[in-house]
Amino acid sequence: MRSLNLKKNTWFSGFGRLARHGFLTIFAFVIGGCGLSPRTDNPIATISLSTDERKSKTLIVMLPGRGDRAESFRTAGFLDTAEDQAFDVIAVDAHLGYYKERNLIPRLHNDVIVPAKQDGYEKIWLLGISMGGFGSLLYAEQHPGLVDGIILLAPYLGDPGLASEIVASGGLASWSGEESQFMEHEVAIWQWLKNSRNESDHVPILLGYGLSDRFAGNYGPLQDEIEGLTIYTEDGGHKWTTWSNLWTRILSDISQREK
Repeated sequence: MRSLNLKKNTWFSGFGRLARHGFLTIFAFVIGGCGLSPRTDNPIATISLSTDERKSKTLIVMLPGRGDRAESFRTAGFLDTAEDQAFDVIAVDAHLGYYKERNLIPRLHNDVIVPAKQDGYEKIWLLGISMGGFGSLLYAEQHPGLVDGIILLAPYLGDPGLASEIVASGGLASWSGEESQFMEHEVAIWQWLKNSRNESDHVPILLGYGLSDRFAGNYGPLQDEIEGLTIYTEDGGHKWTTWSNLWTRILSDISQREK
């Protein structure tokens, strides 16, 4: 019988390279005069969906978008859909506060990914919605080899001008980012995406978004040049109803991959 548990782990590490990236500035678009963000916890809180006798050797780790929490995945039915496909899931309470305090990546690594590896999971997929998509890519860039797949639902990929810069330079193949005027961490994820296209064992990336999503115009360099990219689209905008439909389709495909 599957159970949902709010749990915390007890791991800690230094912040590392992310602290030098000036991470807060990228999320000016989500702050916009807002007040206090939620309190951060050490360890980070999670909601887990698992079985005593595991049905899957694959764990899916979910990161919410701005204004959402781990509970949002349960409310939207994401956990029920995963249960139908017999996947284990951890929804991480990676709210805006972790980005503002610049400690998302070490909390995700030490409190979620490392314990999952120690628990015997053979594969770990990250799922990130909007802001959580950016967080997922940052984690993959800073911890190569620990993620076996990335699901991006309407991801925020940094300043729209950066995507335009990449297109103007002739695409990812000719863009280096070395002279880019955009923030270092924004450039870093696009450089990781660029470099991943040249790797024989590139991490599969599944991109899903609504056709009227406000971020859709930034995905051109992704769609044209990233090896291992699978694209899913639905009618709709930047909202849970669109993402839920995409999630059902994507999870069904992952289930076929993992069999």
